[in-house]
Amino acid sequence: MVTVICSTAPDLLNLTPIHLTSPATLVVLLALQVCANAALAQDAPVPSITQTVTPSRPTVLRTSPAGRATARVDTSARLEVLARDRDWLRVRTEGWVLATDVVPADSGAPTRMSAADLRADSAGSRGRLVRWEVEFVALHTADPLRKGLVDGEPYMLVQGPGIERALLYVAVPPSLLGMARAVSPLASLTIVARVRYGRSDPVGVPVLDLLALSRTQ
Repeated sequence: MVTVICSTAPDLLNLTPIHLTSPATLVVLLALQVCANAALAQDAPVPSITQTVTPSRPTVLRTSPAGRATARVDTSARLEVLARDRDWLRVRTEGWVLATDVVPADSGAPTRMSAADLRADSAGSRGRLVRWEVEFVALHTADPLRKGLVDGEPYMLVQGPGIERALLYVAVPPSLLGMARAVSPLASLTIVARVRYGRSDPVGVPVLDLLALSRTQ
C-alpha cells in the first residue's frame, strides 16, 4: 500500500492523506493532479503589461523610428506604450480636434480622376471616391430640372478640381449642411465625395455625394 499527500487547494495548505492500494492507482491520481494544475494555470489572470508615459519635454510623433513627423505632443500628453524597438517606443494617445479640420484618412483610397474623366466614363465612374480641392460658388436647393439631384436636395455648386475649373454639383447630407452654410463664396475647400453620376442631364455636370469637407489652408 502507498500513501500519497494530495493537495486540494492552490496554496498547498490543505493537504489530505490518501491511501492507495496499487501503483496503478497512483499513476492515475498523478495524471488527474497534472490536469487540475493546468486548469488552474489557464484560469489565472494574465498580468497587464500596459504602460503609460508622459513626455519629459515637447516631442514629435513619427510614422516609424526615425520616420517623418506627423504630430507634436507636449508634456501634458499621456501616451500608452504598445511596443518597443531599441530606443523607440510605439505609443497611442487621445485628443480632440475640430471636425472642420479633418477629412477621412483613407476613404476607400480616393482616386485621382478628373472631372473630365467622370464625364468621359459616366457609368464606370459611379461609386468612385475622389478627394479634390475645389472653389465654393454657392449653396443651392435642387429643382426638377437637375435630373441627377433629388428635387429639394441641398447641393454646393463648386468649381474644380484644382485648375480644371469645371462646374460640379456636390449633394450635401444633413450632417454637413451646417458646415456648408458657413462657407463663404470663393472659399477654397478640400472635399471627399462619392461619384453619383459622371454626367447629369441636361448639361452633363458631374454629381457627387459629399462625405467630408474642410477648408483648404
